Amino acid sequence: MTKTAAGTRPGHSDRDAWADKLELELTLVHSVPRELVNRVLAEVAEAVTETEQPAEELFGPAEEYAAVVATERVDVRHRSALDFEGRTTATHFRQGMVAGSIAVLIMTVAGTFSGEELSGASTLLLALSTSVFVAVGFAVFPALRAAGRTRTAWLHGAGAGVIAAIGVYLAALPAIRDAHAFPFPPFAAAGCGLLLGALGPAVPARVVNRWFSPGEGRRLDDEQWLRRLGELLHGRHGLPLRTAQQHVTEAREHLAATGRGAQQELGQVEVYAMDLTDGPGRDVQRIRHRLLGALSGTAVFAVLFTLTLLDPDSSGAAPWVHAVLFACSSALAVTLLRKMRAR
Repeated sequence: MTKTAAGTRPGHSDRDAWADKLELELTLVHSVPRELVNRVLAEVAEAVTETEQPAEELFGPAEEYAAVVATERVDVRHRSALDFEGRTTATHFRQGMVAGSIAVLIMTVAGTFSGEELSGASTLLLALSTSVFVAVGFAVFPALRAAGRTRTAWLHGAGAGVIAAIGVYLAALPAIRDAHAFPFPPFAAAGCGLLLGALGPAVPARVVNRWFSPGEGRRLDDEQWLRRLGELLHGRHGLPLRTAQQHVTEAREHLAATGRGAQQELGQVEVYAMDLTDGPGRDVQRIRHRLLGALSGTAVFAVLFTLTLLDPDSSGAAPWVHAVLFACSSALAVTLLRKMRAR
């Protein structure tokens, strides 16, 4: 009876489970190119077949081996394009559009069965303004941040918030709520969500990168190089603004002492920024970012749960849905806090 080697796909033995986990880590966590993922899986399968030893004994835990592969075997230019979450600008945009599509669809279904009657004009306004806000919040904002353009990201976020607020305000006006000039059933709003989901994967990665980081890889003068370094450290790699500025000051002083140009002395700014932030601190930064998101979600769901309880007109499952979401967010926050303390 032959044994199934890790990296192959028939069956789901322990070796297959290790290889599946390695593939997920390489693809989703470290954004390793598909060609290298296939090559690593083939190498693992060959080594396991030759030695007849478990993959974990040969290579260690899948998460740790994936980190080694991502650090030692991925081209430095590709690695320098990854943010502290291990994703590129294009990945943030694509995944954000799909996630935003799901969010719009969920809100559409919830609004349809809420029992509240809306006119076609109100539904259209809410659908469009919500879609803009979700697209920016889920896709555009994180993509701009990953490109190092934090200030621009916040400007887009503020603009989307204003558009959403105006849409909600107009949809609530009596003249629009009572308008029946054209039919626009609530479920038709789901088309806005489906459009978001279709746009994300349809746009090529090179086009997304051109949108959000048009100057990536071009030659910069010293001041542009130093300014870009601060943007990348704070935006792409998530360092606190003060820490990022300290690194910029140190680089400036070093260049003044050597008398050489930034690009000549320190190399490509994207690679230099990655080198400054590479190491165990990157994992801590990733956990901290997720913890802040979980804490924000916990606070939002706590407020929603309290408001629905205090509202005499609220009924049905809404308060308990908020309570469940609050509990899930709290559990995730506690888990992430323990991970951060363990490091």
